[in-house]
Amino acid sequence: MDTLLVRRTHLTAALLVVATVAAGCAQPVRGEALAGPTPPPTTTSRLPGSAPFDPCKIISWKDFPLDVRTVEDVTPRHRPPNPQEPNEVYSDGCAFDNNELVPFKAFMTLVIWGSITKIRVDPKNPGDKPVMYGNRRGVQTADVDEKGVKGCVTRFTLDYGQVGGVSLINGRFPDVDPCTVVDALAAKIVERLDS
Repeated sequence: MDTLLVRRTHLTAALLVVATVAAGCAQPVRGEALAGPTPPPTTTSRLPGSAPFDPCKIISWKDFPLDVRTVEDVTPRHRPPNPQEPNEVYSDGCAFDNNELVPFKAFMTLVIWGSITKIRVDPKNPGDKPVMYGNRRGVQTADVDEKGVKGCVTRFTLDYGQVGGVSLINGRFPDVDPCTVVDALAAKIVERLDS
C-alpha cells in the first residue's frame, strides 16, 4: 500500500473502523472466509436485514469515561459512509468528538455497524487482538501514527451476519489508553443490544 496514502488518510481510516488503518491492520473482508459462525440471535425484536442499532443513539456522551469528558455534552453527528470512498464499507455510522477547544489535538470516536461480509472480525494481522464483549467475538487493533497519536479500532459480531464497531483517535489525552475507551463503549453497546 502507498505510504503517502496511508499517512494522508490515517485519521480518516482509523475513524472509519473498517478502512485501512495506518499499519494496514483493518483491511475490509472481500469474499474472505471467516472463522466460525455468527452467534445465534439474542433478541427477538429485530428482523434479518434491519439496522441492529442507531449509532447516534446506542451510546451517549455520558457513556464515555470521565477522563475524556472535559465538556458538558457532545452532540453526536450522523456519519454515513461516503459512496466515493471505497474503504468506507460500513452501513451507517455516528461520530463523537471532543476537540473543538483544543486545535490539532484530535479526540474522535466513530460508532458503526455493517455486514460481516465486508468487515473483518477475526484476528489476522500481528497487531490484532481477539476480544469478547458479552457473547460477541471480535478483533481489536491498536495503532500509533507517525506523530505519536494513539488510536484503537474494535469490531464485533452482531445478529444476522452484522458487525458493530467503535474506533477512537486520541491525540488529546495522553494518559488515556484509547483501547480502554473503545472497550467500554463496545461493552455498553453489546449490553444494550442484549438486554
